[in-house]
Amino acid sequence: MTSLAAPDKLVPLTLPLGFIAVGVLELIAGAFLLALYPDALPAYRHPVLLAAAHLLLLGFGAGALMGAMHQLLPVILEVPLARPAWSYPALALWALGTPLQVLGFLEAQSTWVALGGGLALLGIMLFALHMLFTYRQARRWNPVATALAWATGYLVLTPMLGMLQALTLRYGFYDPNRLAWHVLAGLVGIFLLSILGVGHKLVGMFTLSHGVGEKVLGLELWAVNLGLVGLAFGYWPGCALLAVGIGLALYDTYAILRHRNKRFFDVGVRHFMAGVGFLSLAWVALVLRRYELAGLWFVLGFVGLVVSGMLYKILPFLVWTHRYAPQVGRTPVLLLKDMLPERAAYLAGTLLGLGALLTPFAPLGRWCFALGTLPVAYVLWEVYRR
Repeated sequence: MTSLAAPDKLVPLTLPLGFIAVGVLELIAGAFLLALYPDALPAYRHPVLLAAAHLLLLGFGAGALMGAMHQLLPVILEVPLARPAWSYPALALWALGTPLQVLGFLEAQSTWVALGGGLALLGIMLFALHMLFTYRQARRWNPVATALAWATGYLVLTPMLGMLQALTLRYGFYDPNRLAWHVLAGLVGIFLLSILGVGHKLVGMFTLSHGVGEKVLGLELWAVNLGLVGLAFGYWPGCALLAVGIGLALYDTYAILRHRNKRFFDVGVRHFMAGVGFLSLAWVALVLRRYELAGLWFVLGFVGLVVSGMLYKILPFLVWTHRYAPQVGRTPVLLLKDMLPERAAYLAGTLLGLGALLTPFAPLGRWCFALGTLPVAYVLWEVYRR
């Protein structure tokens, strides 16, 4: 854990905080949009559903990933960020483009959709280029770095496929299969791969686990990538390979927890474990061809719980490292464990989990999930304020 605080691996706090803060605001907006318009869920091309999906995934999910990578990648690769200044225009382009695209969906303005999507894509491409230069400095990679490299590639590919889909709709050669590629590249390529990689690192780190290698994670990456290809070109091979990847992820999580030295599971680890449970439920729904059910449990349950739980671990350490680490040994400082208001974090997790579970079956679930986003924002704000 001390490697996270190494001076050569620190980045300006405004970079990760900027991506995370914008992402959390878009999480709240997307969740309440779904709660206010329940009729949008069954229609996969409903403007409200498209808007909410982009707020939750392109906004919250991608924002948290990009923000976290600014601190995690230098630690994993043992090199400093190559061009930190590039991240400010990347943040501005993405933060401006995503809500503009969302407004375009809601107002049925294709020009706004295209302009917003284009700005967000430019921001993501600039971020990915920055990460590429950082990767080039590394002498060696490990499976965690490989997972983030794959996720970054899919982070660029997914909006490109979305832009292609918009163009085909405009110029008359629309193919609904391309929408499936766009969705699969985002859900599986970006979020499943990044969460498996970052989760392996963080769960092991924050449970003080030792003696668990990374070979299983490497196999997970192969299985998930091949499963993604299988889903794009053949349903059952893709489901089978994803089952292998998820099974390996469950075994990897079990192995990490079995070798832990910290006996008590804190709130972030509990969120991760609950999210992995939702991932298993989503796969079962996918096998049964209940696509709406699978998507909701994956996005709200798996991504929502795991990403918020990881932020409860990442953000306190970032703030403590920048604000209090230089004062250690010279004056009394706030302890890391005292930075997180745990009761609010547990309340958020309970509401998010119940909401994700019930959303496919009752409007109450959507409101439960939406209300759960408010204590998430409160927890992260309190961490920053302290």
